Amino acid sequence: MANIKIDKALIESIAKKNNEEFFEKVNEKISVILVSAIERLGKQIPYISLENVTLQPFNEILSGAVTDNSTFHYLLGIENGQLELNTFKTNMFWRNFKKRLKYAWDNRRKHKQKKKKKNDEKALEIDFDASKYNIFNLTDDLFENIRQYLSPTSIISQNDNVLYIVGKDDFGGNSKIRIDICFCDADNFKLFTGSKKDLPKYNFTCRVNCLKQKIREAGPNFVKMLKIFNVLYFYANYEQPNAMFLESVLYNIPDKLYEENNIYSVFLKIVNYLTLKPINNFNSINDLGLKIYEDKMLGSDQQVGFLKMLRMISNQK
Repeated sequence: MANIKIDKALIESIAKKNNEEFFEKVNEKISVILVSAIERLGKQIPYISLENVTLQPFNEILSGAVTDNSTFHYLLGIENGQLELNTFKTNMFWRNFKKRLKYAWDNRRKHKQKKKKKNDEKALEIDFDASKYNIFNLTDDLFENIRQYLSPTSIISQNDNVLYIVGKDDFGGNSKIRIDICFCDADNFKLFTGSKKDLPKYNFTCRVNCLKQKIREAGPNFVKMLKIFNVLYFYANYEQPNAMFLESVLYNIPDKLYEENNIYSVFLKIVNYLTLKPINNFNSINDLGLKIYEDKMLGSDQQVGFLKMLRMISNQK
């Protein structure tokens, strides 16, 4: 547990910090890179185009409660039945381990080369078999295409169907980006975890509507409190909280507790409220018909980490 002084100065400094400009810069940059990479890849792969791809913010970037430790986490949903069918034919455990090693090694070497000209549109060679091309092949090919639009100082890596990017020169600051390549249909994002039996479907409609409602009714202090608890959870657990869990907790707190200009007073009221109320009775922001402990998307360990954070706060009150 971090040794920090939780006082009025700390709480006010977290609440006042404005990451909006940085937030918008990263969002815009990653959108431009993905549009360019998808357009380029779509010329060779019929399974992907700007028409069947959706980029969806996944964590606290959806609410705007971004902090210095935040990862810019997105879902890149692909709507294509054949791609989905091909993927489930793949034995994930033995999946092309040598190829992943090759990409990692090539990435290490190529980042030492001089920066390529931005107008270099030389096509990458892609091995496309309509009956076998799957989500892992697509991730590999996106990896190669996205890399063409990054500076040599940026690091891009992948693990199965997830891309990770770190690049101060491209995105600024302590930027960490994660893009999960997944399937989607009209309403749902289907997060591929390796088995058709374990294919969580995620619908953003309830969460987005609840966030809009809470911000409208509780005011800007709701987002400020999300940022404050985001930072304090990190101090207590050395990892970021599940954004949906944190949003669920603060969504269930009465609007009247947010109604004050002094953010430190709001913080103390909400902490006191949370020490008296069992959060197990709170509803999930993803589905108001579910309790927090019933929603698997919120993470099974989050309540333990949250209570640890509350103890850290209480010990200094």
